[in-house]
Amino acid sequence: MSVEVSEATGAFSLLELLIVAVVIAILILLLLPVLSGMRARGQRVQCMSNLRSLYVATESYIQQNGNWPQISLDESDTDEQAYAQSWIAALKPFGISEKSWICPTIQNLLNNPDYMKSENVRVDYFACPFDDKPITPHQWPKQPWFVEVGDVHGNGNLIIFTDGSISDLKTIAGAAASPSPASH
Repeated sequence: MSVEVSEATGAFSLLELLIVAVVIAILILLLLPVLSGMRARGQRVQCMSNLRSLYVATESYIQQNGNWPQISLDESDTDEQAYAQSWIAALKPFGISEKSWICPTIQNLLNNPDYMKSENVRVDYFACPFDDKPITPHQWPKQPWFVEVGDVHGNGNLIIFTDGSISDLKTIAGAAASPSPASH
């Protein structure tokens, strides 16, 4: 009994290549939402890091100058740019660059304008106003210092408080709406 062994050419058939291409396409489609979610979480973390940097710089400003930066916002668009430029200038000596004022999610939604150009200057975190007394910004632990401009991370605006903690609007609203254990 003899067995003949034929030589294999090592080539793939068109059907096999098509099956591999379809499997790869399906895997890519399954990974896209995961990658998108990872990008969104990364942008939220960067946004929170920006808020922490603003908090530390503002705390340093208060310690050096004895008061909260007295920068007000008026209603016109030109005043929004002046407001942004004033805040950027006030905290720049404390290591805060223009990029620290930019939420990466908002930046992407705006198609990544060059925020270094004067016509694109903006701040994506608005400061809560305080009077010029040194103690006022620290008087209430849950008083917001900076609030993100919009709900771009899906859980409400990000907020950093006097005590340095960061939360979002929906979490705060949920905590305020739920009854405390002592009330039962």
